[in-house]
Amino acid sequence: MGIRQFPYTLNVFQKAEDVYNEANGSWIPGIAEWVTVSKCRDEGNGGGNRIVTTDGEIYVFGAVIYLPKSSPKVALGARIKVTDKDGNVRLEGDNKLFKKEQLHARLWV
Repeated sequence: MGIRQFPYTLNVFQKAEDVYNEANGSWIPGIAEWVTVSKCRDEGNGGGNRIVTTDGEIYVFGAVIYLPKSSPKVALGARIKVTDKDGNVRLEGDNKLFKKEQLHARLWV
């Protein structure tokens, strides 16, 4: 088997909004769960490289995650994790910056 461009899976933690039950006047809590978003690969930042976030903050990122260009946008601040084929967590963090580029998308944590 050869090298795979995107051997891992990107998951995003999503929480649905609470819903008001008019019949009895109570709130039904939204479901919070990890949702599979895309295949990916990650590279750690061993050199202390920095990015400038959308709000102008200079941030030393822990890793950059490469995604197929077709992957959906991940909201800033979203909690993410990357898992391998066996479900083991490779990294977990908050999305600091997401960019779609010519050949792929990138996400920094």
